[in-house]
Amino acid sequence: MKKITAILFSLSLLVSAVSCSQTNSTTSEVSTESTVTQELSAPTSLTNHMTDKERSKVTVGDLTVFDHMQKETEELIPTDGVYLEIWTGEDELDYWEHYREHEPDDTYVTDEMLEKNMEYFRANRDSKGKIYTAYVDGMNVMTGGLEPDIDYDGGELTVDKELPAWGVFDENGNFSYTDKDGNEITEEKYNELTDEYYASDHTVTFADFEEFKPYLRERIEALLKTNDIPSSFVDRFYEENLKMWEAVIDRSYKTLPVGTTERLAAEEEAKSVNTWEIDREKVEEIAPYVREYNIYDEQLDANFVVHVTLPPNYSGDKTYPAYVLTDGVWRFNNCADLRKAMEEGRASNVILVSIGYDYSIDGTNDDYRIKYFCDKCEDFLNFITDDLMPYLGEEYNIDNSRSIIYGHSLGGTFAHYAAFNSDKYENQPFKNYIIGSPAFWSPGFLPYADLDVVKNEYGYFDRNDSFDKNVFVCGGADEDPVYEEYYGENDSTLEGIQHLMERLEGHGVTTAESKIYPDSEHYQFIPEMLVEILEKYYPM
Repeated sequence: MKKITAILFSLSLLVSAVSCSQTNSTTSEVSTESTVTQELSAPTSLTNHMTDKERSKVTVGDLTVFDHMQKETEELIPTDGVYLEIWTGEDELDYWEHYREHEPDDTYVTDEMLEKNMEYFRANRDSKGKIYTAYVDGMNVMTGGLEPDIDYDGGELTVDKELPAWGVFDENGNFSYTDKDGNEITEEKYNELTDEYYASDHTVTFADFEEFKPYLRERIEALLKTNDIPSSFVDRFYEENLKMWEAVIDRSYKTLPVGTTERLAAEEEAKSVNTWEIDREKVEEIAPYVREYNIYDEQLDANFVVHVTLPPNYSGDKTYPAYVLTDGVWRFNNCADLRKAMEEGRASNVILVSIGYDYSIDGTNDDYRIKYFCDKCEDFLNFITDDLMPYLGEEYNIDNSRSIIYGHSLGGTFAHYAAFNSDKYENQPFKNYIIGSPAFWSPGFLPYADLDVVKNEYGYFDRNDSFDKNVFVCGGADEDPVYEEYYGENDSTLEGIQHLMERLEGHGVTTAESKIYPDSEHYQFIPEMLVEILEKYYPM
């Protein structure tokens, strides 16, 4: 049970790896009025389709994002060197006794399994101890059950062969059994395989550590395959395991208190929501100009946190384009740089709008992004087109004929969807669409839509003779290798951008352009690009 927990915790850290001073001074404003703003005459209006329930649930107030940011946690694992959490038989016994007393009844651990564990550790309560979890330079080492004895000296060693079956939790916490190749099997088959394993000679002996190294690498490859982790991580995990073994051999490791891994896992679980990526110093500077809206959508049965950042010298008697950013959990952070460009006179004034998910969920989690950008993209576009933008148009004088919407990665697939389904709506809140690094290859996206439909721009040019929107498609020059494990026979990100531009050119579209930013992977170019587009589309 605990070993499964450790592996899952390590996996969660891997997945997560896909991410200040305070001031009370007021930001200085430039006195030049925006050339984009104009005297209020007949602002473009949108028809608001919000239900009475949706209207009744809208709330608006000052910025609260800081209240939802995670506090800095104690550094439990030093980031340099090898640290081991070592458990004796007594520690193991304490764990299982606590488990029996406090764990829920619906756990997969049966009374029989629990009693076997208790019996074993009662008999071995005085053991010298085993490595429970290992950390190398702050990272949890995935060992697949191959940890050295704490007194191993580099000579002959005997280890257990790879298990023929595993008990695993999926990302939703559901427990199941798989064979060593990752195929799901029944509990009966699991018991049959493990009984045969322990009844046979299930060990292998090596003359020394050097002879053992190739076998260690093979086991790591098998572990990653079982847990559906890209093979590109083999080198990293192998090097971490070597460091752990070498530290045991030369006794250079340091120990951690028993329970450290459990504490760290609990803290990571607590941090799994409200993970807004905020540059506190920058955001505090624009906080006086931000209004925070909580807007409920009945169709999606979801609440969205929307931040509206007003420009310098904002006046209710002027009209302004809206610069709308999806993935507010990350992109709200960019509003500070965008507003600064307006303050410094490098761009005209616009209203910045970032769309984030409710603070109670993790907006960085691709499960939610897949849900709204892909599986429920039609409903999400309905929300933006017929609810959100008309509502904001009642609050502010928005020039929809010059407004922008931006999405990146999975959000880029949504921006593409939004652009080429815009003709289906009476409301036209956007003239400009930024399609950033569209992940048409994404495992989350592909099950949603037939790629032939996507590559036909959702039939837009079957329904229309021309395209009256502006499209900017962008990506990072170095991003393709990062996700090549997932492409299969599909286009890479950069190939997808190239082929999209070719298709649009073939349809006679003259209002589309693309740019590939040098020295950037999947997301590094975003801050530069967002300001560049602001200055390009809304010059002084």
